[in-house]
Amino acid sequence: MRIFAFFGVIIGLLVSFNTHAQSPCDGADHTVLAGGFYFSPEALTIGEGETVAFINEGGFHDVNGDISVLTGESFGNPEAFSLGAVNASGMNVCIGAYTFTVPGTYNYDCSIGNHASSGMVGSITVEAAPSGCNDNLACNYDASATSDVDCTYNDGSFDLSDGIYLVAANSLDPNFFCDVQPNVGELVQMNDTDGSPLTIVVDEALENYINGLAAAGQITSLEAALALGAFNSATFSVCNEIITGDAGLTTITSAWNGQSWSIEELGFNLAPVSTISETGCPDPDALNYNPCGIPDAAACEYEETMGCNDPLACNFDSTATGVADCNYFDTNLFTLGENDFIGLVDDEDCESGYPGAYSLPVPLMQDSTGGPLYFVLFPDVESFLVENDFEIAAQDIATVSMSVCDTVMNYNSLVIGDTDLYWDGMGFTVDVYGSFVAPESSFPIGCPDPDACNFDACSHPFVTDDCTYLELGTLATAAGDTGMVTMTELDSLTFVATPGDSLIVEWDSECGELIVDGNTATLVAPEIGDCEVCVEAENAEGCEIESCIVVTVLGGIEGASPAKWQLMPNPAASELRVVWGGETTPFEVVDLNGRRVHTVTLQPGSQVLDVSALKPGLYLAGPKGQAPQRLAIQR
Repeated sequence: MRIFAFFGVIIGLLVSFNTHAQSPCDGADHTVLAGGFYFSPEALTIGEGETVAFINEGGFHDVNGDISVLTGESFGNPEAFSLGAVNASGMNVCIGAYTFTVPGTYNYDCSIGNHASSGMVGSITVEAAPSGCNDNLACNYDASATSDVDCTYNDGSFDLSDGIYLVAANSLDPNFFCDVQPNVGELVQMNDTDGSPLTIVVDEALENYINGLAAAGQITSLEAALALGAFNSATFSVCNEIITGDAGLTTITSAWNGQSWSIEELGFNLAPVSTISETGCPDPDALNYNPCGIPDAAACEYEETMGCNDPLACNFDSTATGVADCNYFDTNLFTLGENDFIGLVDDEDCESGYPGAYSLPVPLMQDSTGGPLYFVLFPDVESFLVENDFEIAAQDIATVSMSVCDTVMNYNSLVIGDTDLYWDGMGFTVDVYGSFVAPESSFPIGCPDPDACNFDACSHPFVTDDCTYLELGTLATAAGDTGMVTMTELDSLTFVATPGDSLIVEWDSECGELIVDGNTATLVAPEIGDCEVCVEAENAEGCEIESCIVVTVLGGIEGASPAKWQLMPNPAASELRVVWGGETTPFEVVDLNGRRVHTVTLQPGSQVLDVSALKPGLYLAGPKGQAPQRLAIQR
């Protein structure tokens, strides 16, 4: 009976320990395995606040981080911890998990039987979480700190939540003594996130504002580019009423002068909206014009008789005293909200109207004040006009102001003067440039892509949903090569086309004789030099598509040039094939001033080099140690 009683106590203890050991092990940051006289890993390093799970791989074990079984004394841990004993029979069992919140070294053992004396001991080192701020831009910079996790970049000197006004200093009205005049500036937002430097949100409105300053001659184009670059990259802090910014090569520092921060490095003044206590009328023609307050058009006061005394407006009245009532768009021909396009008038391209397929987008807009109409000149459109010798037209489009009154566009241009353009059923013709301006509603929906089978030069420039195309895969050699290939005059080379169904294939080449067999063609007896092999596919309606391969034909063994290297094609665009008969060596390209602008390792044989990064022009190129050849890059 005593034996049964003893086993009953043991079983009771096991049940008690298993009940105590139900702390969850899932989701722990680290795991320690317990088994036959071991903890694994025996030594573990973790971070402050991390959790360690203890898993029993077999046997009867606990985790004791309080009183050492070996010494009978306290381990002296930063804080005592323990997990009750758990029995495991052939499967892993969770003893429990413990979260260590106090840094330091923790020693522990298994207090069951002689487990500790048999080596079942372990230690856990808890490293303190990084703290402090070692970013010298921050308000709480500490040179001794080891991280930037606690940095503060806005000490609360100013409320930045409503944004800041940014104003070019030389655009201020000198008749008013305020550093920031919102009506000639731009409201921008600042990203103010805890722990991160402040940044300015550079959006399209800010870009247009700064570029507009350059267009108006208030700052130079270089100053505009530098300002946009700085605002795009700068990080800021506001500490003790001082704004500090780091924009790479530009460092910004300005103390609050009671009205603004003056960023002299960029020529702008900044002021949080929260610092401007009053609203003001932004209209210089109003009786109570006040540029120093937050713009509020509703606050403007005018003489009772205003009307419209602007000759450009549709409702011009010579007896009026202001422009508050002017109307610059009064027609039923099209809407101000639709897209507008400009292009060269070419009746041969489009017999029924304007060639929309060859036109450029120039939206007709009106600002929030309801003033004269103007064109939006996109950078890509401006570049296209300048590159095609229409620079004067680009200047005109960028500066003209207009009104549209019934069938007349009153065109007030700084370039070609004040003139009237008349509606011709589709748009307005600008005879000086031989161009047209037309709204999108004047263009029928069709296919404006010249590469499509159903190309329609008259169709809407932006809508291509109705375009249809032939299918002709890329022309390749029988070996699968495309783009550029090399052969000798003694070789033959087979090309393979992959046209779509029901297409008629026609081969063409000036390289030599082509032996055609349906969708394949073999080039024989080629002539030395550069040439093209092309295949053209045509459907029953006469729509055509073409694909070509550039072939470089080298001389055979008997006619081989004594020169050790060749390059082709010349001029080149983006790829250059070099045939080299020597050992591996550098291939160098230098400009006409002797500066090396490109180098690559040249292997023996034939290889294609990428020269797309070279600007168009003349260069000298060749393997190092060889007489260079003139190389032209053209695109």
